[in-house]
Amino acid sequence: MSKLFDAAKKEFSITAKITAIRDGTHGISITMADRLLGEWPDSMAESLVLTDDLRVYVCGKLRDRRYLLTMPGLPLRGEQVSPTEVLIVTRT
Repeated sequence: MSKLFDAAKKEFSITAKITAIRDGTHGISITMADRLLGEWPDSMAESLVLTDDLRVYVCGKLRDRRYLLTMPGLPLRGEQVSPTEVLIVTRT
């Protein structure tokens, strides 16, 4: 039974990005491949910081930590793509 469970595990790349969201406002967008998972306005967000434990801090102008994002699944690895974009690979 455990072999079936292990075979069903898949890896997914999830991107968090500060960008103009669909309504045109400044905000956070979470995507997987070309699929939008979620977005919300945040006029104070200036940068994203990948943590050592593969979570993402949303920071303000003075790099103050505004809130923390945790991606679903088991995080395997991450990359700080730019000051406003983070990529995290997770496994189900």
